Amino acid sequence: MLLHEIAHCRAGDKGTVATLTVVPHDDATYPLLVAVLTPQLVRTGLNRWVGGEVTRYELPRVSCLQFVCTGIHGGGVTVSTQLDTHGKSLSSRLLALELPCRPAHSDLLARVGQAQANRSSDDPSGSATVA
Repeated sequence: MLLHEIAHCRAGDKGTVATLTVVPHDDATYPLLVAVLTPQLVRTGLNRWVGGEVTRYELPRVSCLQFVCTGIHGGGVTVSTQLDTHGKSLSSRLLALELPCRPAHSDLLARVGQAQANRSSDDPSGSATVA
């Protein structure tokens, strides 16, 4: 399962530090994210762009995970020669990660599947309308 199938992500930066906030598509998915989306997995998945540490903060009241990644941007926005100096594309790269779901996660995966089915039955087109 790829992360983008169950969550979305926003990225921000401050100097050589990037923050990546992962928001599940529904609250039922949050426990699975806590179980499988570790700082080590994020660091490994972003090792080409993150040269420092990755720290995870759990935000259960809003069902989000925030990752603070140090050592990015080739020295910071003002001196980097990278095309994406603000690191916005890190969110896309993170969403492309394969999640290491194991048999021990079967109950969590079942809840995710049910939540996805409920979301699909609410709107069979898969689209959202804002009034």
